[in-house]
Amino acid sequence: MIFVTTGTSLPFDRLVRAVDGLAPAISGESFLAQIGEGQYQPSNMDWVRNLSVRDYAEQVQASRLIVAHAGMGSLITAMESAKPIVVLPRRLKYNEINTDHQLATAKQWVGRTGVFVAMDEIELESALRAALSAPAPDRSTGEINRLVDKLKLFIENA
Repeated sequence: MIFVTTGTSLPFDRLVRAVDGLAPAISGESFLAQIGEGQYQPSNMDWVRNLSVRDYAEQVQASRLIVAHAGMGSLITAMESAKPIVVLPRRLKYNEINTDHQLATAKQWVGRTGVFVAMDEIELESALRAALSAPAPDRSTGEINRLVDKLKLFIENA
């Protein structure tokens, strides 16, 4: 199952719409989207508005792949769960966020193990296919552990 999440605070219709459009072309995969307060309601994948913390964690564990905005919470969750993640940054020019910090975050994650960055909707399908064909990240590797530890420390001190 591919789990699509928009995060906890803002809708992200551009992501949901783009994945919904691609879902029929990704054969053999089911999708669940947590869409929050977005206006767009998917027609090619199952969806819910919000999930409890417990249900969210269960969906992450049950998923083969996570697709999300380029938020640190989603990236850390994917790394801790040893799940590959495809990220599409929210953009200021589309009024999806109040700064382009997610664009900067996404650029910093390009090439990291288990992280597949789509800078726009055009790149999303290739990022999805690359993530589905790559081996799952190994949580026991030192690189991922060091990265998660650094991110947690940064967030705690922010």
